[in-house]
Amino acid sequence: MDIISPILRSDFREFCVTYLVLRQIDDIFTMAGIERGEIPKGRVISGQRRTLVEEFFVTINWQSQSDADAFLKVLGHAYVQGYASDEPRNILCDLFEREGLIVDGMNVYRKSSVSQAKQQLVINPETLSELRNQLLELKSLNPQERGFAFEKFLKDLFEAHDLAPRGSFRLVGEQIDGSFQLNSNVYLIEAKWQEKQTGQGDLLVFQGKIEGKSTWSRGLFISHSGFSPDGLTAFSKGRATNIVGVSGEDLYFILSGEIPLIEAIEKKARRAAETGEFFVSVFNLSRG
Repeated sequence: MDIISPILRSDFREFCVTYLVLRQIDDIFTMAGIERGEIPKGRVISGQRRTLVEEFFVTINWQSQSDADAFLKVLGHAYVQGYASDEPRNILCDLFEREGLIVDGMNVYRKSSVSQAKQQLVINPETLSELRNQLLELKSLNPQERGFAFEKFLKDLFEAHDLAPRGSFRLVGEQIDGSFQLNSNVYLIEAKWQEKQTGQGDLLVFQGKIEGKSTWSRGLFISHSGFSPDGLTAFSKGRATNIVGVSGEDLYFILSGEIPLIEAIEKKARRAAETGEFFVSVFNLSRG
């Protein structure tokens, strides 16, 4: 039995034909990890855009949960495209409602999946306290010791939230590279503990790293000293982003139990998808 209904596939194909250009169609499928295939000989399809959508469709196993999840990512990427009016998003919202889907930023879920996702992992207050103390103790260490201790702190933080950090974090100078998985999205991490705030240059380098990986990867940049206002302004101006920022203040706020880490990341990702803002403090996000 098909997990994604034929009528949704047909309606979404025609949505792509009407509202997206070829480059956008290619991007939304590729970013979801779906490859193009060959349409069977003898099957006649009219139009370049309709043909392109079908070339992606033929590689999807509609009875596979993982393939269905990838298609939901396609819908999410389509939802956050830039449109000249609200009409395209309203049409997608109507399709989502009809199919029992919910959109949250660039994430599209089945209602049953949302109910399960909202059963947030409850972290023991003692664990949060231990992590907070671990972070506070880093300030008294020398730079080299602090680098390795910060590495261990981040690994412990993501493991405590069941985010499956990939292997051990690699320490490279003052920055730490690693990855974790949230809602089937892979986030690559870069973290800095330095006196100065992180500016535009470092953000551009990090975004270049993300874009050089799989096109569906996201990035999380952790800067203990925060981000310079001019750097944020220059970085976000006219630029779509697939990375979000976390400051030291954000970490303390999260570890104080004000907002769960997972919810903070999801809200940051949603704000980035809706507005292009790379960084909004957890404090501001938690207050709407």
